[in-house]
Amino acid sequence: MGVVVLVVGGVFGKLYLDYSDEPGGGPGEQPIAQCELSAELRAQAHVSSFRLVQAPHDSEKGMKQSHCAWEQTKGKDGRDPRVLSFLVYDFSRFSDKQDRNLEQAKSNYSGFNSYASGEQAKPLQGLGDEAIVVVPSSRADLTEVNLLVRKGAVVWNIRYSGRDKGFFSDSEFPVEDAEAVVRKTAEELTKR
Repeated sequence: MGVVVLVVGGVFGKLYLDYSDEPGGGPGEQPIAQCELSAELRAQAHVSSFRLVQAPHDSEKGMKQSHCAWEQTKGKDGRDPRVLSFLVYDFSRFSDKQDRNLEQAKSNYSGFNSYASGEQAKPLQGLGDEAIVVVPSSRADLTEVNLLVRKGAVVWNIRYSGRDKGFFSDSEFPVEDAEAVVRKTAEELTKR
């Protein structure tokens, strides 16, 4: 009987530790200009630790690509895991011909847009020159929303994902919350 009590206590102890453990690490790096987000948005998304996954190259010509990730700081952003990341494809200096730069950005946007087939994709008005949001087509234990937006010769691919931790199992968090975060991210990024 004592062994059973120890085993059950151990299982529930492990479940409690997993449930109460907060994700994240340290405060992260200082963001580069094209990755900066407002404190209000970072609070809404529950992310405060920046990590530059890929910096744009320094050459004068060509597409400049950045990959920015905002993650959680342990002890600051809550116990439910969240990640907000975005890729920036800047074609404004792709060549000396502005019409060619714009065509490259439109082509890049169209290429990404094609991956949305089979998912719940809907165009969004009022963001850049064109935008589409992709939401999960079925329920899962992870919420992930992607927003693709193009303004002029720049394309952003924004992704926000996470889950709500439960004692026995994890669950998705409201898709509407994730959509609000990616939309606000796009609004801030496209106003620059």
